[in-house]
Formats: sequence, C-alpha cells, structure tokens
Amino acid sequence: MKSNQNSLMGRPWRTVAALPVRILATLFSESLLWFTKILSFLLFVSLRYILKYRKSVIRKNLTRSFPMKSAGEIRKLMHAYYRHMSDLLLEPFLFYMAPALLRKRLATYTNPEVLERLYKDRRQVIVFASHYGNWEYLINLPQVTNYQVYTAYSPIKSGALDRLMIRLRSFLGVRLIPKKGFYRQALSLLRQTAIPNLLVVIADQRPAPGNDKFHIPFLDQDTAVQTGGERMAASSDAAVVYVESHKNAQFSYDFTFKSMENTDRVIPMSITKAYYRFLEKSISLAPTYWLWSHNRWKVPTVSAF
Repeated sequence: MKSNQNSLMGRPWRTVAALPVRILATLFSESLLWFTKILSFLLFVSLRYILKYRKSVIRKNLTRSFPMKSAGEIRKLMHAYYRHMSDLLLEPFLFYMAPALLRKRLATYTNPEVLERLYKDRRQVIVFASHYGNWEYLINLPQVTNYQVYTAYSPIKSGALDRLMIRLRSFLGVRLIPKKGFYRQALSLLRQTAIPNLLVVIADQRPAPGNDKFHIPFLDQDTAVQTGGERMAASSDAAVVYVESHKNAQFSYDFTFKSMENTDRVIPMSITKAYYRFLEKSISLAPTYWLWSHNRWKVPTVSAF
C-alpha cells in the first residue's frame, strides 16, 4: 500500500520535472518552423524568379496533362508548384532536426491499422508510394508500424553527400537497399516466411532505358511505366497497398493507406493500372503537389549503330 502511495505521489513531480523540457522542445520546434518558412520563401524567390528552375519542363508537363486549362490557370499552377517544391527541398532536413513531438505533427497517419492487420496476419507488404505530396516523411514508418521497413536508394558519387543522404533517410529505422540489385534483394525479403517485411516502392518514376516498355494512359498522355513492384507482388504473394499523401499545411502531411488487394494479379498490369488510377485521382484533386519539374515523359535518345 505504501509503495502505491509513493508511486502516486511521484507522478506529479515527474510531470513537473518534465515541463521545462517540453517547453524548451516547443520553443525550439516553433523557432525551427519559422526559420524553415523563411528559408522556403527565399528558395521560392530564387527558383521561381532568378533561376527559373526547369520552367519550360514544368510548363510543358502541366499544359500537356491539363489541356483544358487556360494559360492563366497554368501560370497559377506553376506559381503554386514552385512554392510547394521549395518546401519539399527543405522538408528532409526539417524532419531530421525536428524533435519527436514536432515530427508527429508534420507526419500523421489516418489509418495505420491497415498495416497492423496485415502484420498480425504475417503478410509481407509492398507499399506503393509516389512523388506526390511528400514521400520523404515515410522514413518514420518504423515508428508507426511493427514492420521492418525497407526501400531503395541511389548511391551518390560524392562520399560525404552520400553519407548525409543515407543518414537523413535511415535515422528512424528504415533499411536502405542500393538501387543496383534492388529487385533481387527485395524479392528475397518478400519471400521470407519467418519475418514480415514492408517494402516502400516509389512507383511513378520513368523506367530505365531499354527496349521493352509497358505503356498506359496517364494524365492525358501515353506513359511508359515501371512494373517492378507488380512483378515482385506476383512473385511473392505480398499484400499491395497504395499510400496517399495529403498536404494539410506548410511542411505538414497526412498519409492514408488504401488496399489494392482487389486487383486480379492474373491479369497483366492490373496492379500498376490500379496504382496509376489512385495517383491520377490525387493529382486531379490537387495538381500542385506532384513532381512537375521531373521530365517524366522525356523520350530517351536511341543510339545509332
């Protein structure tokens, strides 16, 4: 009885002792946010008006994807995209420096129970992400699920920069697999039966150069697509989940998981087509937040022999 009383008496003191730490963390978080907002605005001015970063690519992508929009509407979308891109470039560093409480504000999850149900069923999972909203914040998935989380990364020639990017993307527990040999290693993980693994695939990238390409209609254009995620799902019987990113406020995103289990895996390209339908719907509702500065529809140069 006495030990219980001591425990109850100790709780208020622990709360009081933790209060200064919480106040300092809050002050640091707000200062960090305001500092990042100022940097983002300066970066926006530089990219939009001084460097005019990839202006022709952004305009071309938006115009071809939304042929019914007027020139004035395209200009507004370009302006909004530059603001978003400026946030996007700083968000990995903000997320790294942010205290844990601030990271929970920056990245929220609507329905993490989707993954938890699959984990309880001991299912391997492929999460299909995209260059929409924010994909870097998904590095905190090990904090919200019991899965061991893996994803690909492209090594950078500069050793110092490569180490920095690895640190930024793995400090919360994500395990990185070099892009070269990624498919084979990822498939090996997905075929394990003892340990459930979760693989995050950014699936809307332009395919690597080669002769054989699969094409689907996407954003009013004939689009070459990657099929690695679908092939891994078919070869491993892993569950497939689309993650939708929604920008709530500057630097702040909410993620929603949507099952793609109703796709018929026997039909070729069924998973890939379902993925692009989800992505196209997200883009049509809020076009600003896709990666328009990427030359997604670039036609590869064919060498002459």
